[in-house]
Amino acid sequence: MEAVTHWVSCPVRYQKHFEEGDLDDFVEDHHLFALPGPAVPDINSEPLDRNRQRTAPVYQVLLDVSQFRPEDVLIQVFEGWLLVKAQHGARMDEHGFVSRSFIRQYPLPETLQRAGDLRAILCQDGILVVESKERVEVSQ
Repeated sequence: MEAVTHWVSCPVRYQKHFEEGDLDDFVEDHHLFALPGPAVPDINSEPLDRNRQRTAPVYQVLLDVSQFRPEDVLIQVFEGWLLVKAQHGARMDEHGFVSRSFIRQYPLPETLQRAGDLRAILCQDGILVVESKERVEVSQ
């Protein structure tokens, strides 16, 4: 069976650039832009403490930013709001050129009004976790 191929239409100013190579050479691998997840200590490195209470952050936001590079994402705290902004210019994907942007705003609790009260982790799968440094015990 013969593979079906088609010409991806693009602006004339870019056609010369794409005629010189195979279209597969221009597809971006988004997995390369994600940061490694948090380090997990070896299970056998410390004895299991049955009396230790489980804790959870007081405040937590999860966002899928897998379509953005880490340097494309901006996290700010402003007047009681958590602002998460991301934007990237035109990139080639399997359908042609695409550019993306978003702005998310979340109200912060009264106890978390400073940027130093929060921490952010970008996981390997592209999930951005913004959470409070303050933790509370969780019933098991």
